Amino acid sequence: MRLYPASPYRATRTAICDLVVIFLLIVFAWVGVKVHDGILELTSVGREIQDSGFALSATARDTAGGIDGAFASAGDAVDGVPLVGQQLSNALRDAPRGATDSIRTNGEQEGARIIRLGREQVRRTEQAANTAGWIAFLLPAAILLAWKLPPRIRLITRMSTAQRTLRGAPEHILAARAAYSLPYGTLTRYTRDPFGDLAAGRHEGLLAALADDAGINFGSRTARAPRQA
Repeated sequence: MRLYPASPYRATRTAICDLVVIFLLIVFAWVGVKVHDGILELTSVGREIQDSGFALSATARDTAGGIDGAFASAGDAVDGVPLVGQQLSNALRDAPRGATDSIRTNGEQEGARIIRLGREQVRRTEQAANTAGWIAFLLPAAILLAWKLPPRIRLITRMSTAQRTLRGAPEHILAARAAYSLPYGTLTRYTRDPFGDLAAGRHEGLLAALADDAGINFGSRTARAPRQA
């Protein structure tokens, strides 16, 4: 398989085109990463929502604990009262239990709901970042490759086929193919009189023109440079 033409000029031009395509693919990948990272920053909103849920649950627990603590302190204060101190102390400690249990339960439930909302927001944002990042890379990359890849594959196939087919063929057959099938612009870069050269057995220019057109070389037989105008 031949990847680049034998002609230095055409090989350089083809290599530059390949490098430009690779460079553009790298640029598209960089843009995709930037788009992904830019959208991913929005996950901070979801994390703030989660923090709010955790804070709400903690506030509910602290509030309930504070109320229980206040009534427990009051119970401790009256615990030494004669006759009714013990009963009054127990009553004070038990008094807020229903309310504080409700505060804890509702706070935990509401906090958990907010935390779930925050996590869902983070998940959706990460999903959107991944999707947008891939689209930002794949869409222009697909257009570029659809434009550049088929002709590049055709060139490689054409050169490889020509190399297999033409190498080792008799010079007069190759020269005749060049004279009869190549565009005149290609022929006249190597010979002023292609058909005269063919008739006279001067094959070097015709072989060089054929090699240039096919993108291959025939070894020493095609060492001739293009004719100066």
